[in-house]
Amino acid sequence: MTARRIRCPACGREVSGDSRFCLYCGKELPKEKKIKPAETELTCPVCGKKAEQGTQFCLHCGAPLQKTSPSHSVRPASVKKAQDAFRLAASTAAGEMDFGDMGTIISAVRESSVSAVTEAVVDSPIAGILHCAGSWLGGLFRMFTKPKVLLYSLMMAGLWTILGFLKDSGSELIETLSWLTCAEGGILGKGCTAVFLSTLFSGGIVNTFRGIGSLFRKEGKGSLFGTLFGLMAGAACCLGFTGAAASASMAGISGALLSLQSLGRKDGKLYTLAESLTSGKADGIRIAHTGKAKSLLTGLSLGFAVVTFLVAAGV
Repeated sequence: MTARRIRCPACGREVSGDSRFCLYCGKELPKEKKIKPAETELTCPVCGKKAEQGTQFCLHCGAPLQKTSPSHSVRPASVKKAQDAFRLAASTAAGEMDFGDMGTIISAVRESSVSAVTEAVVDSPIAGILHCAGSWLGGLFRMFTKPKVLLYSLMMAGLWTILGFLKDSGSELIETLSWLTCAEGGILGKGCTAVFLSTLFSGGIVNTFRGIGSLFRKEGKGSLFGTLFGLMAGAACCLGFTGAAASASMAGISGALLSLQSLGRKDGKLYTLAESLTSGKADGIRIAHTGKAKSLLTGLSLGFAVVTFLVAAGV
């Protein structure tokens, strides 16, 4: 390898690039100005993790990298299950990573996806249902182990008890609070409404509007069957939550808004379940399709909304 040479600005003779002084005239040589490359944020388009410049694959999920602007939002780690599958053998150099014998997974994700943002590795439908059910049971357990969650549950239970005693008072305020909190609904309706009300303190309103906006954006190939299935599922859940009581229609509204929130967040148990139910296999890897998951959640939200409107209208 040839050593780098520079020219002395005083005498014009060439000297070694590592020299601080000219060997011929003794003048101090100017320091080389390093040109700092323009910083471009590099994030994984699948899991959203930051990556080092020059890397070709994400060190967290193994997906191919592409440069994105700082304002570009990506879906959080839906490929979390794939992260454990990758075996990082060694980091050989900057921008080079050995994934051992798991290269077929990277290839399958790259070749089968229309866009790395719209598709990711997910569980099978049965596993997705089991995980969702497990999460629900875990939530019930955490309600009795975490003081904050238990406090919120006790507050709601106390409010429902008070509203139950005052339901015949004739007060418009009591009737409004009773409807807003689904005090006269069944246990499922109360739970759905309570979960919805709790999301309002954690970005629920913003995510709801994002979900509404997502309805008007094309995000991969949709599915008419998924929309119809979601419509029937939403209608069935709404009837199970509220029955035919117009006074419990808030539970149906909560179900519709929770579906829109999940669509706006592109994350959470409901969205993960929708992904798993609408996923397909490619080279032995189950891939989720954002467009189909969106169709299912859209139908689910419509099912809740339509039945709620019909019940409230007395149809």
